[in-house]
Amino acid sequence: MVQKIPKSYTDYTSIIQAFQVIAAENKDRPFIHYQQSNLCEYKTLTYNEFDKITTYLANEWAPVLLPVVNANKQCVASFGHESSIQSLLMVFTMWKLGLIYFPVSVWCGEMVITHLLKQSDPGYIIASESYFKTNLQSAPTLSVDSKSIPISLWPEYDIDHLVTVATGSKNDTITGVVPQDLNSIAIIFVTGGSSTGIPKAIRYSNRAFLYTLIDITLRHEDQLNGGPLLMKPEDIWLVATPVERISTFYIFLWSMLLGSSTVLFHHDPPLAMQNVFEAGKMYKPSWISLPANLLEKVSEYLQDCSSDDISNIIQGVKMCMTAGASVRQSTAKFLMTRGLKLSMAYVASEFGCLCTPFENNSGNDSRYRFYDIPLPYLFFEPFDQDIYHLVVRSNYHGLATGIGNRPNGDYETGDLFTNINENTSKVEEYGTWTLIGRVSDTFTLQNGKRVYPTLMELNISNEDIIQNCIIVGENKKCAAVLIGLAQNKAVKYSPTEMISKVYEAVRRANKQVPIHSAINVPSMVYILPLDKKLPITDKGAVFRKGVNSDFAQEINQLYDTLNKEVAPTFSDSSIKKMLKQMFSVFN
Repeated sequence: MVQKIPKSYTDYTSIIQAFQVIAAENKDRPFIHYQQSNLCEYKTLTYNEFDKITTYLANEWAPVLLPVVNANKQCVASFGHESSIQSLLMVFTMWKLGLIYFPVSVWCGEMVITHLLKQSDPGYIIASESYFKTNLQSAPTLSVDSKSIPISLWPEYDIDHLVTVATGSKNDTITGVVPQDLNSIAIIFVTGGSSTGIPKAIRYSNRAFLYTLIDITLRHEDQLNGGPLLMKPEDIWLVATPVERISTFYIFLWSMLLGSSTVLFHHDPPLAMQNVFEAGKMYKPSWISLPANLLEKVSEYLQDCSSDDISNIIQGVKMCMTAGASVRQSTAKFLMTRGLKLSMAYVASEFGCLCTPFENNSGNDSRYRFYDIPLPYLFFEPFDQDIYHLVVRSNYHGLATGIGNRPNGDYETGDLFTNINENTSKVEEYGTWTLIGRVSDTFTLQNGKRVYPTLMELNISNEDIIQNCIIVGENKKCAAVLIGLAQNKAVKYSPTEMISKVYEAVRRANKQVPIHSAINVPSMVYILPLDKKLPITDKGAVFRKGVNSDFAQEINQLYDTLNKEVAPTFSDSSIKKMLKQMFSVFN
């Protein structure tokens, strides 16, 4: 099949219009390979079947939704769905009705859901069967700020039955739909809230999606000139991230725009590595998307397994992409030794993807080369010496709607970079940058010196027995670190060896930072007992705000002993104290 790449995002009026054009051109080609709830079976929907099913469902839902939602141009909120394929059917059904779709994860708590509903002001709510029964008690409405929002159950549709009735139906029109255009809001994403603890609803337009996917990603030189990472219609994506994430949508729509197909996991119960490799053996994917926490599990799985089948799967993958939380360098390097090409994507709900996954170095060195196309819309604003704060200008076509946080409409990303193009005189011309963390992660010591903890935390976590860590010290005399151990790896060593490895990891990291950021070893190192874990987000990143509250006692303990003598080497007393702390769970 000859690959057809759109010339511009203006070739289409909306995502759903793009899908319908592509579905007509690829009607008999596979579109979605989806895992059944029993986890042992996969089924496939062609472009034509998926198109027909969502039209059929749109006609079924139109009398319910259109009179309520169209009247005030409101969105339809969905309390997620345990099944990825049901969620995807829901998204495209809403788009065919010309409606804004707002997926809320079923894992969100009551307070968070109420907060998000206030932000999005939905005209209707659709809930999965289990959520409807257990959390909403089958209520017909939900009250938010004295406003009653109607609720309906999205049934667990029998997809085989839908294929039969939908493909046999001759009704391809939907009455009462106001078609979306480029400036229409297509979907509302939810940010992770990893720094504030408060997620935010982000409105994403058809223009933002299509511009980023077509003018930037698909018009990349590898895609246009047949480079080694060319994505072809016969390629298959294997996606192991929740459907409600922006990264999942980008990958799924990227695949769609080229007429290729995607493997989706059921996502309930939690994904096991055996499922990933069984799907890989079945479909031989060319591209894989895995979050950082699953890459850690892949690494552990591969260390215990040396199957030729698994090696063949890995070697057949052109690229494994990940975004969100950082992947430990030790994990990335191990996966590379097993033949997996790994790329960290710089993606955010506010502006999509600005840098190419093709030109990033494999592994996690936090370096990104930004696309030439968006570069004129980016401003690297001086922040501190050779550190710059990335700002996206308001006229960038891929920017989410109404997201500007400066008076002129520009968007401060909160991300800090250093440049590695020292021979270039103009900041605006730099293409390659190193991400060193977020503004909100930065803290200031009592002496006024700033500490940038993110890269140091990555360096410390490269030690195999360390699961994660976090550096603290806001308005303190010096920085300190809390260490969370990887229990399954730590127990392979004696207690003294464990402590020695942790201390040595911190000392190595100290060599990479200014002296004011260095951590005193061992006095300012706190190793968590094995029964305690640092709080993490669903992406696998440490939740900083949660650490400061959950571990206030441990942090205070570190600083209470700050003025005492700091032993330069291990003493019997320090080791005994550390062992008692680490293994208190067993007493």
